[in-house]
Amino acid sequence: MIRKTLAMLAAVALCTALYTPAQAAGKIGVLNPVRVSTQSDPGKEADRQIESSLGKERKQLEQQQIDFDKQVKDFEKQAPALSDKARGERQEKLQKTFQDIQTRGSAFAQRAQRMQQQIDQQMNEVVTVACRSFAEKNGYDLIITTQATPYATASYDVTEAVIKEVNSVWKSRGGKYKISAK
Repeated sequence: MIRKTLAMLAAVALCTALYTPAQAAGKIGVLNPVRVSTQSDPGKEADRQIESSLGKERKQLEQQQIDFDKQVKDFEKQAPALSDKARGERQEKLQKTFQDIQTRGSAFAQRAQRMQQQIDQQMNEVVTVACRSFAEKNGYDLIITTQATPYATASYDVTEAVIKEVNSVWKSRGGKYKISAK
């Protein structure tokens, strides 16, 4: 979610590139990038795609960690009664299990990060096009994010209209993320 928000901030920053200090401030809109990432079709699709691609594996890793924690607790309870040899064997087995979980977790995190980066890049492109299109159609000279300004009245809020434009751009581009399996 944070990554999507940062991508949205970058996209909106690109929308403000149309504005130069030499111009007089004209029509200004304020956009809430968190709402765009959570309420727009591409934002919802990003969540669905990540969950469908990585959700099962994430749950398996979480279950493996829970099982490992139980094994450690059992070992701690039984350790005083075990022989030195048995205790050493169990510790070695637990260490191997721990390393396996860590390795799988790292590989999962890398895959998730690559997928999130690909989605963020595509989302950023869609939001940039949508902001520019919305600004041009509606005579806006500047669109800034709610994070960029400490206060703006509700009359400046263009989030709902930009979400509609984001959805339109998204649909015109096929409505799917193109994720490579690297």
